[in-house]
Amino acid sequence: MEKNWIYENGDRKKLKPFYGIVLFLIVMASFYTIIAWVQMKWGMYGLALTEFYLLALSVLAAKLTGFSCREIFPIKRPQWKKILAVFLIWGASYTLLIPITMLIAWFFPEQMFSVSGDLNSFISSVPPLVSVFISCVMPAVCEEALHRGFILKSFQSRWKNPWVLTVLMGILFGLFHGSIWRFLPTALLGGVLTYLMIKTENMIYPALFHFTNNFVPTLLVSFSRNSAQTEELTACLTQNGLPLSFLGIYIAMTCVVPFGFYTAAYLLRKGEAGQEQKYLTSDKTLVFLVIFTVLPILAGMFVFLYGIFF
Repeated sequence: MEKNWIYENGDRKKLKPFYGIVLFLIVMASFYTIIAWVQMKWGMYGLALTEFYLLALSVLAAKLTGFSCREIFPIKRPQWKKILAVFLIWGASYTLLIPITMLIAWFFPEQMFSVSGDLNSFISSVPPLVSVFISCVMPAVCEEALHRGFILKSFQSRWKNPWVLTVLMGILFGLFHGSIWRFLPTALLGGVLTYLMIKTENMIYPALFHFTNNFVPTLLVSFSRNSAQTEELTACLTQNGLPLSFLGIYIAMTCVVPFGFYTAAYLLRKGEAGQEQKYLTSDKTLVFLVIFTVLPILAGMFVFLYGIFF
């Protein structure tokens, strides 16, 4: 939604996409200079400084352009239905991203599993509670203030179509993570986070999604801390690649994605004035959902059996 503010002389001012692009370029330039040095020198604590830096840049950008932080970073009381929608969208997104990530890993095992191993070592270099705070809580606040806060608000002044904004912000979020191997998964996550922000106009929901998405792998890393078996498995996958049969299982798991996304979208619009309250708006919708539920199961079974027998 476009926001206008009024100067004392009566003229209107509004954010411009140029502001968001400049801020993003500053952030990316920082990543390849001072931020890279800070993280190499102080590890996870350097990551914490990075998150503080992103938050400070976002707030400073709002102040320098003369806009209210309350408008740029809207926070409202959350609703339980929308909180449930966030967890449903996260579950559907996570289930969708697993086979996408594994497919990339099947083609490029050395690059993907080595990156994963380095990231796990980075996260496990500090105590578990510290790791959760730095890798889960801080990105949910600081990175969302940057992307779903200032940058998205600046783009909304020019582009009204939510799908254009979703795609554009997803691309920026993928570039932000600085890895060609992680670009597609992180871009898709950025698109989902943007969709949540556009639908709710409340930063609590994308922040909750972001926290959950980071918390699950961090928790798994904490459970496998100092595990020689985990390191051995990572080395084996890096050298030999992912079995095709495993990929088939991951593909079949995406059968939950259509109803997951659809139900979450229903909960997000439920209770809003002028919005359709019925769960299934037509028979065509049900047919569409069933088809896209069955197709991943069939595709996954085919890939699984092919991997087993051929």
